[in-house]
Amino acid sequence: MQKLVSFSLLAFMLIFTACHTEQKPVTVTHKPSDTTNIFAVTSFLKGQLNMIDTLPITPLKTISENGKTDSAWLKREDIRKNAIPFLSPVIDSANMTSLFSEKSFLDQTINAYTFSYDAKVTLPDSIKLTHWDVYMNPQTNNIERIYMVKETGDTTIQLTWLVNKSYSIRTIVQEPGKKPKMKEEKMIWNFDD
Repeated sequence: MQKLVSFSLLAFMLIFTACHTEQKPVTVTHKPSDTTNIFAVTSFLKGQLNMIDTLPITPLKTISENGKTDSAWLKREDIRKNAIPFLSPVIDSANMTSLFSEKSFLDQTINAYTFSYDAKVTLPDSIKLTHWDVYMNPQTNNIERIYMVKETGDTTIQLTWLVNKSYSIRTIVQEPGKKPKMKEEKMIWNFDD
């Protein structure tokens, strides 16, 4: 009987401790190397654009600037036109392995594997891309979001692509001695969420 009570008490303590343990992000970092496989972001985005071309939808574009928001209906092909600046340079292992390194971790706060890419050498002037992240759902292994940053002089352009839903382009202009100016354009083709 005493063994049963001791076992029950031990089981209760284990369950209580497990239920009250704080969840912390698990970090798995890969060392940068020339054999890093870089997710083919450009091909993925082109696939998304091809899929949008087949949908029987009318996309919506919202523009937020200077505290005001406006919207307009678009043609499907306008979604592709607005995404063109993010289709070059081509992001894949063949083109970016020598220039960018990958770090990855499981972020439990957003329930996603995050693959982050940053320059490991000084980039040529022709490449304005400075950083990108790919977010993958750990349960389904599906890509859910892509984030990219391009910089030119005093202008930073950020793309946030929500797979099968929408994408937004945020343009930030920071001229010396002035307040930053921000404009955000969002293209939406999935209105279910």
